[in-house]
Amino acid sequence: MTWFITDKPDVFRSEAGQFLAERPDLHTMLLSGLGTIEQLRAGGKTPPTVLGWWREPDEAATTAAFVWLPPHMLTASRLSRAAATHLAGLLSTRSQPFTQLLADDSSVRVFSEAWQTATGSAPRSGPHLRLHRLGRLVCPGVTPPGAPRTATDDDRALLHDWCTRFVTEAGSLGADLDAFIDERMSRGGWRLWAVGDEPVAMAAMTSVVAGTSRLTPVYTLPDHRGRGYGSAVTAAVSQAARDAGAEHVLLFTDLANPTSNSVYQRIGYRPISDYRIVMP
Repeated sequence: MTWFITDKPDVFRSEAGQFLAERPDLHTMLLSGLGTIEQLRAGGKTPPTVLGWWREPDEAATTAAFVWLPPHMLTASRLSRAAATHLAGLLSTRSQPFTQLLADDSSVRVFSEAWQTATGSAPRSGPHLRLHRLGRLVCPGVTPPGAPRTATDDDRALLHDWCTRFVTEAGSLGADLDAFIDERMSRGGWRLWAVGDEPVAMAAMTSVVAGTSRLTPVYTLPDHRGRGYGSAVTAAVSQAARDAGAEHVLLFTDLANPTSNSVYQRIGYRPISDYRIVMP
């Protein structure tokens, strides 16, 4: 049993693509990360890339995988105890340190134990997240004033400012901020909720990959919170994701924020798995 490592997306797809496609909802972060790598390489860029897949002894099928663009977050599928332990050992010996790891709760617990054994120090615990999937989209009971619109190039400075504020409040978006904004801008993936000419909230969706699209980020200006703008813009971008062909529309929530969790559930999102982020 071992991790196989490559920096070539086509090799990774041939070895782990079927495994990822079996549960595209649970593997949304890996699929979107892989898509980002492929898009950058198609544009002539070669970002640092570490892609891994795991196989048990005498097994031909891949049973775990991870996607990592150093120095950004490493995202992993559900890991067996052996896979999590070996991953901790692998990362502890690399010259390029990882900064964050995202995986489901049980996998992170085993990884953390193995990391402490390998390095002598326990990883620090970051946000505790819950992955939700959209069922039937329910429009907010009372629609707030205003309407959604697609963000344009004229909104780029506003998006950069609001994304910076989002990172300060909620943590890293896991990618270079300008590239993050531009990727969604290039295909009309941003929605703003505007009251008159004034934007008050924003939301964005990832491209549709393997029938999935994920909402990130969702942000409302502090002075405008509690008025329904966040749920309204979330509903608007959720419908846009459905219209773009997403069978699975997903989002992560921070369990430390019960308000946002209840808002998303009211418009049709249902929890499917809990995740944690850890840092060395």
